[in-house]
Amino acid sequence: MSSSKLKKKIKSFIISAGSIGAFAAINYTLLHTPLVFLMAFVLFIHELGHYLVAKYHKAKVSYPIFLPLPLFSVGLTRIRDLPLSKVPVVALSGMLFSISFIIFLLINNYFLLLFPTSILFAILFSELFYNFIGFDGKKYRSAKQKLNAFA
Repeated sequence: MSSSKLKKKIKSFIISAGSIGAFAAINYTLLHTPLVFLMAFVLFIHELGHYLVAKYHKAKVSYPIFLPLPLFSVGLTRIRDLPLSKVPVVALSGMLFSISFIIFLLINNYFLLLFPTSILFAILFSELFYNFIGFDGKKYRSAKQKLNAFA
């Protein structure tokens, strides 16, 4: 990898890390609860799911950028050159990664009692609900319709 490509990757990574940090900082300032950092990490895991699965399918992927807003954030991962047949898989991967992580936390929370269980269930159901009706769910349904039209 050339020096200029490496610098560009490092700059992109710093922007990504800074934007998720800004989300956590803004919301911690407003809410004064460490659960904000858990929410930021769940969002990071979600976008990491899109990133890793798209990379696995040989797409050109940029690091995710998080738009830090009060009380919520939007994560954007730019994916190019992804075959249409792989779009549904990549669209669902973020939700599956984050739900798997939350279930892992729920299982560990049974023994370690790190978080209130009701909060973890609320995060789990909000992840399911918002991603099913939100942008990822819309992208998944749209890609499935296009694939069915070709079949």
